[in-house]
Amino acid sequence: MPSQRPAYSALQIGLHWLTALLVIAAWLTSDGMHRVLEQKLEGSYQGTPLHVALGLSVLTVVGIRLVVRLREGAPGPQEDLPVAHAQARHWGHVALYALMIGVPLGGFAAWFAGLDVARLVHGFAGNTLLALAGGHAVIALYHHYVRKDGTLLRMMRPGE
Repeated sequence: MPSQRPAYSALQIGLHWLTALLVIAAWLTSDGMHRVLEQKLEGSYQGTPLHVALGLSVLTVVGIRLVVRLREGAPGPQEDLPVAHAQARHWGHVALYALMIGVPLGGFAAWFAGLDVARLVHGFAGNTLLALAGGHAVIALYHHYVRKDGTLLRMMRPGE
């Protein structure tokens, strides 16, 4: 496992923002998918909806992100954090990655295997992912505008 690095690479930053755009696009195209899935299971729907393609794209990009993160490492916090904040940071990122993998896999199970329970979990987990990602963004903005600690800039400017 690589050591902590001082900043994210341009590749890591690009993959981060691509993931964010894909997750938002997938969520925005989710309306009506229950009906489309029913049509598919009845055999009256052909093709792949944009929502399904976006979900598979999220899964692919997150897989690449994990490989890059394992290879390149990631910076730690800019400053010493209280233990509770450090744990929240760690588990928040774990939850984001778990949902960015689990939500598309649930959608995959619903769309390609026709598992109704996967559809239900997928919908709830997708909304949870969007809420958690929104909280992640709010915290980044808090660091940028209130704490002024450069945390957000690390995900906008690549390091050496």
